[in-house]
Amino acid sequence: MGDFLLDLREGGERDLDQAENFLKFFPDMRTTRFEYPEFGLVLSSADNPEIWSPYISPDGAMLVALCGRIALEPRQWEQATKTCGPGGLACKFICQSYVEQGANGIENLSGNFVILLFDRSAGKLLIVTDRWGLVPAFRFHAGGGRPAYSSHPDALAAAVGENRNWDLTSFAEFILAGRLSAPFTYYRNIRALPVAGATTVVFRSGREFSEDTRCYFKFVSQPQPEEKLEPLAEEFAVAFRSAVAKRTSPLLGRSAVALSGGLDSRTVLCSAPGRENVVAFTCYDEENREFRIARSIAQAANVELIPLRRGFDYYGSSAALGVKISAGMGCIASNHFLGFREKFRELQFDNLLTGCYCDYLFKGLALNRRVNRWTTRESLADFDFAYYCGHFTAGTELAAAVRRRLEDGFPQELRRYDSQPAVLGVEQRRIFPLCYEEDNAERTIPQRVMGWYVPIADNDLMEIIMKMSCPMKLNRRLFARMVEKVCGPRISRIPDANTGSPVNSPPLLEALHSHLGKIEALCRKITPTNATAGSWINWSHYARQSRVVQALWSSPNSDALEVFRLVLGKDGFKPEIAAYSGRRIYLFLQLFTLKLWFDQRCHGMPTPFESPTSKRVGWL
Repeated sequence: MGDFLLDLREGGERDLDQAENFLKFFPDMRTTRFEYPEFGLVLSSADNPEIWSPYISPDGAMLVALCGRIALEPRQWEQATKTCGPGGLACKFICQSYVEQGANGIENLSGNFVILLFDRSAGKLLIVTDRWGLVPAFRFHAGGGRPAYSSHPDALAAAVGENRNWDLTSFAEFILAGRLSAPFTYYRNIRALPVAGATTVVFRSGREFSEDTRCYFKFVSQPQPEEKLEPLAEEFAVAFRSAVAKRTSPLLGRSAVALSGGLDSRTVLCSAPGRENVVAFTCYDEENREFRIARSIAQAANVELIPLRRGFDYYGSSAALGVKISAGMGCIASNHFLGFREKFRELQFDNLLTGCYCDYLFKGLALNRRVNRWTTRESLADFDFAYYCGHFTAGTELAAAVRRRLEDGFPQELRRYDSQPAVLGVEQRRIFPLCYEEDNAERTIPQRVMGWYVPIADNDLMEIIMKMSCPMKLNRRLFARMVEKVCGPRISRIPDANTGSPVNSPPLLEALHSHLGKIEALCRKITPTNATAGSWINWSHYARQSRVVQALWSSPNSDALEVFRLVLGKDGFKPEIAAYSGRRIYLFLQLFTLKLWFDQRCHGMPTPFESPTSKRVGWL
């Protein structure tokens, strides 16, 4: 996929060269630029240009550009081939839809995207974001001038001269809460565009223009009663198969499914029709239980499994580049795929499919839940600002500012958490936009530099989510029923690595296997290694052992040190990695992510928290 930067300022104010250089993260990525009196546009892409490149109509009256991917049926791809002129099929189809239906034709598309369409004859420019908030899109506007937009906040900040105009509360929120609240960024004058937003810029005579943003889709929960669970599971299965089928069309090249031992990825794999052009891969540190389960799933599905073993410093070696690509807005511990990018290219993976977001959307990850320690069954808990990732506290002004920001985002009537509308309202605010969730580095990085195609980003699946009640999400009730229908009995009998038991096992059996898994985890603590029983790395061990991490962390950076002390307090911040034990390893990883981000900022200029004459301090 790729990124964009759209600058509506005067031609002399634009710096498209800088944006083009910034957004080309790898030499093999393509960049395209367009310069009009009204705006300048830079696009970067790692995708097949025959399908995904911009389209200009033969008369020059229409420019269509796509950041991300739309999902089409075979007949729609065929329809796109009938449009004349050079350009990608996806943008040709978007152009056809706009000509026939206007903006509605764009707004009804499925996928993860930002669509940019310039209708010169009408003198207007459209910027359309997807209804999931999957592709980041940000806006800069200060004073009375024209705005600029980009999918990458750091590229936008550099282009408009905001790269040191920092929002300290956002730094504090990331450190203490593990994420930012939309629409905030690390910059005071850069904010995210709304989910399902259609921004229309109309150019008038001279330099006059108007700008209007409206939401074209509203998420409205309509939870179904318990007796609708079985028919809804069938509808769910049909929608899931359809979403994956669109994204594994032979037209799109070789599709690779990231396969773990859980339910999400196996359901993606089993939803692919035919599977002749589909392979699976699994990333691992050792051939543990999760690896063996993934291998069993691939064998049962009759799909080739490509094992990709991570070296000791797999994560540390790609951490700095991962932070640059992800803009440091997601913890770099989730940078699972970047280190294999060259291997993916060698294996000719044109489409990377993952089961990302199923936990958020279908299994209640964004709910406040309690888990019975003996039965392992989930139930709703009282409201807490922390839900999936833990929060940390500090007695500083910035920590208090974070608390106020969270309270503003979740009004008191929602925090009562005493009715299904309130619970679902909280969940909706936590989920959307999806590009802001805690593990977003796992998704924004492949989305910017690989061919990541998101199965869940389908309108029919959005309809399913709006019909789900809280009880249907807890304990994977609806999702597990759908998995059985899609995967069939043979693959459903293969244990879920998260529970240790087959899909829809009796609660007693799930509890037994869960407790056995806890015993295994305790045994691993006796002689810790990088490997865990699951898919990903043991960061508590790795961060202490890695010389690469130590070198990145300990290199001097006075900006980072000053921010960390402002957030945690002078005595609350500890420079030694060994000080972050237990769950505090996640605090270190958030600090480490921001440290790498600060390392990539320019030095030598006054910061928002220091005067030009203030003494700069050391790091360790």
